[in-house]
Amino acid sequence: MATQTGVIKSKETSIPIPVQKEHNHLKERANSAIAGRAYAFYLAEGGQDGGDMAHWLRAESEVLTRVPEIRESSSWYIVNVPIEGFEPNQIQVGVDENGAIITADKTETVDRRGTEESGRARESLFMVATWPSSIDPSTASAYVKAGGLTLTVKRASSAAMGD
Repeated sequence: MATQTGVIKSKETSIPIPVQKEHNHLKERANSAIAGRAYAFYLAEGGQDGGDMAHWLRAESEVLTRVPEIRESSSWYIVNVPIEGFEPNQIQVGVDENGAIITADKTETVDRRGTEESGRARESLFMVATWPSSIDPSTASAYVKAGGLTLTVKRASSAAMGD
Protein backbone atom coordinates (compact mmCIF):
# COMPACT_ATOMS: atom_id res chain seq x y z
CA MET A 1 0.00 0.00 0.00
CA ALA A 2 1.49 3.37 -1.03
CA THR A 3 1.40 6.54 1.00
CA GLN A 4 0.65 9.95 -0.47
CA THR A 5 4.32 10.38 -1.36
CA GLY A 6 4.43 7.02 -3.11
CA VAL A 7 6.67 5.43 -0.49
CA ILE A 8 5.82 1.86 0.41
CA LYS A 9 4.67 1.31 4.00
CA SER A 10 6.99 -0.53 6.40
CA LYS A 11 5.32 -3.94 5.91
CA GLU A 12 6.78 -3.96 2.40
CA THR A 13 10.21 -2.64 3.45
CA SER A 14 12.99 -5.09 4.13
CA ILE A 15 14.47 -4.87 7.62
CA PRO A 16 18.05 -6.12 8.03
CA ILE A 17 18.76 -8.79 10.63
CA PRO A 18 22.32 -9.00 11.99
CA VAL A 19 24.05 -12.29 11.16
CA GLN A 20 26.20 -13.72 13.93
CA LYS A 21 29.36 -15.64 13.09
CA GLU A 22 29.80 -16.72 16.72
CA HIS A 23 26.48 -18.39 17.45
CA ASN A 24 27.12 -21.19 19.92
CA HIS A 25 24.60 -19.55 22.28
CA LEU A 26 21.89 -20.07 19.62
CA LYS A 27 22.81 -23.74 19.31
CA GLU A 28 22.80 -24.05 23.11
CA ARG A 29 19.29 -22.52 23.28
CA ALA A 30 18.06 -25.01 20.68
CA ASN A 31 19.68 -27.93 22.53
CA SER A 32 18.17 -26.73 25.80
CA ALA A 33 14.70 -26.63 24.24
CA ILE A 34 15.20 -30.14 22.83
CA ALA A 35 16.46 -31.44 26.19
CA GLY A 36 13.45 -29.97 27.98
CA ARG A 37 11.06 -31.59 25.54
CA ALA A 38 12.89 -34.94 25.72
CA TYR A 39 12.69 -34.82 29.51
CA ALA A 40 8.94 -34.20 29.27
CA PHE A 41 8.64 -37.36 27.13
CA TYR A 42 10.69 -39.27 29.72
CA LEU A 43 8.38 -38.14 32.51
CA ALA A 44 5.25 -38.83 30.45
CA GLU A 45 6.43 -42.41 30.01
CA GLY A 46 6.80 -42.88 33.76
CA GLY A 47 10.51 -42.14 34.04
CA GLN A 48 11.55 -45.45 32.51
CA ASP A 49 15.25 -45.64 31.65
CA GLY A 50 16.48 -46.71 28.23
CA GLY A 51 14.49 -44.44 25.92
CA ASP A 52 16.78 -41.42 26.00
CA MET A 53 17.78 -41.54 22.32
CA ALA A 54 14.19 -42.05 21.18
CA HIS A 55 13.05 -39.18 23.42
CA TRP A 56 15.82 -36.93 22.09
CA LEU A 57 15.07 -37.69 18.42
CA ARG A 58 11.34 -37.21 18.93
CA ALA A 59 11.94 -33.91 20.76
CA GLU A 60 14.38 -32.76 18.08
CA SER A 61 11.82 -33.45 15.36
CA GLU A 62 9.26 -31.32 17.24
CA VAL A 63 11.54 -28.45 18.23
CA LEU A 64 13.78 -28.06 15.17
CA THR A 65 12.48 -27.20 11.75
CA ARG A 66 14.75 -28.07 8.86
CA VAL A 67 14.90 -25.39 6.20
CA PRO A 68 12.95 -27.06 3.38
CA GLU A 69 14.88 -25.56 0.48
CA ILE A 70 18.22 -23.90 -0.13
CA ARG A 71 18.24 -22.32 -3.56
CA GLU A 72 21.38 -21.72 -5.53
CA SER A 73 21.93 -18.68 -7.72
CA SER A 74 25.33 -18.27 -9.34
CA SER A 75 27.76 -18.66 -6.43
CA TRP A 76 25.18 -17.81 -3.74
CA TYR A 77 22.91 -19.88 -1.54
CA ILE A 78 19.54 -18.35 -0.71
CA VAL A 79 17.16 -19.39 2.06
CA ASN A 80 13.60 -18.04 2.24
CA VAL A 81 11.52 -19.05 5.24
CA PRO A 82 8.24 -17.81 6.68
CA ILE A 83 8.67 -16.19 10.07
CA GLU A 84 5.30 -14.54 10.63
CA GLY A 85 4.27 -13.46 14.09
CA PHE A 86 7.76 -12.38 15.14
CA GLU A 87 9.20 -8.86 15.15
CA PRO A 88 12.64 -8.35 13.56
CA ASN A 89 14.19 -7.66 16.98
CA GLN A 90 13.01 -11.12 18.15
CA ILE A 91 14.91 -12.91 15.37
CA GLN A 92 18.52 -14.07 15.50
CA VAL A 93 20.53 -15.64 12.69
CA GLY A 94 23.81 -17.50 13.09
CA VAL A 95 25.97 -18.77 10.24
CA ASP A 96 29.11 -20.84 9.96
CA GLU A 97 30.86 -22.64 7.09
CA ASN A 98 28.58 -25.66 7.34
CA GLY A 99 25.15 -24.36 8.26
CA ALA A 100 22.84 -21.76 9.73
CA ILE A 101 20.51 -21.50 12.68
CA ILE A 102 17.57 -19.13 12.82
CA THR A 103 15.86 -18.53 16.14
CA ALA A 104 12.92 -16.37 17.09
CA ASP A 105 11.57 -15.83 20.57
CA LYS A 106 8.68 -13.90 22.00
CA THR A 107 7.03 -13.80 25.38
CA GLU A 108 3.51 -12.51 25.70
CA THR A 109 1.42 -11.76 28.73
CA VAL A 110 -1.71 -13.88 28.77
CA ASP A 111 -4.57 -12.44 30.80
CA ARG A 112 -7.65 -14.59 30.95
CA ARG A 113 -9.41 -13.16 33.94
CA GLY A 114 -11.07 -15.70 36.16
CA THR A 115 -9.00 -18.62 34.86
CA GLU A 116 -5.77 -20.25 35.89
CA GLU A 117 -4.29 -19.65 32.43
CA SER A 118 -3.13 -16.10 33.14
CA GLY A 119 0.60 -15.56 33.05
CA ARG A 120 3.28 -15.48 30.38
CA ALA A 121 3.29 -17.53 27.20
CA ARG A 122 6.55 -18.12 25.35
CA GLU A 123 6.76 -18.96 21.68
CA SER A 124 10.04 -20.03 20.16
CA LEU A 125 11.14 -21.04 16.68
CA PHE A 126 14.31 -22.93 15.81
CA MET A 127 15.21 -23.51 12.15
CA VAL A 128 18.40 -25.10 10.86
CA ALA A 129 20.00 -25.32 7.43
CA THR A 130 22.98 -27.34 6.24
CA TRP A 131 24.83 -25.83 3.28
CA PRO A 132 25.38 -28.11 0.26
CA SER A 133 29.05 -27.00 0.31
CA SER A 134 31.21 -24.70 2.44
CA ILE A 135 30.33 -21.03 2.48
CA ASP A 136 32.10 -17.80 3.40
CA PRO A 137 30.37 -16.61 6.60
CA SER A 138 31.59 -13.04 6.07
CA THR A 139 29.28 -12.75 3.04
CA ALA A 140 26.10 -13.65 4.94
CA SER A 141 23.23 -11.20 5.07
CA ALA A 142 19.65 -11.53 6.24
CA TYR A 143 16.51 -9.45 6.14
CA VAL A 144 12.82 -9.71 6.98
CA LYS A 145 10.16 -8.58 4.56
CA ALA A 146 6.42 -9.28 4.53
CA GLY A 147 6.53 -12.08 7.12
CA GLY A 148 9.47 -13.91 5.56
CA LEU A 149 13.19 -14.09 6.27
CA THR A 150 15.73 -14.19 3.47
CA LEU A 151 19.29 -15.31 4.17
CA THR A 152 22.00 -15.19 1.51
CA VAL A 153 25.56 -16.52 1.69
CA LYS A 154 28.28 -16.95 -0.88
CA ARG A 155 29.87 -20.33 -1.49
CA ALA A 156 33.51 -20.51 -0.46
CA SER A 157 35.83 -20.26 -3.41
CA SER A 158 37.77 -23.35 -4.45
CA ALA A 159 41.05 -21.58 -3.67
CA ALA A 160 39.81 -20.70 -0.16
CA MET A 161 38.82 -24.33 0.42
CA GLY A 162 42.29 -25.56 -0.57
CA ASP A 163 41.32 -27.28 -3.83
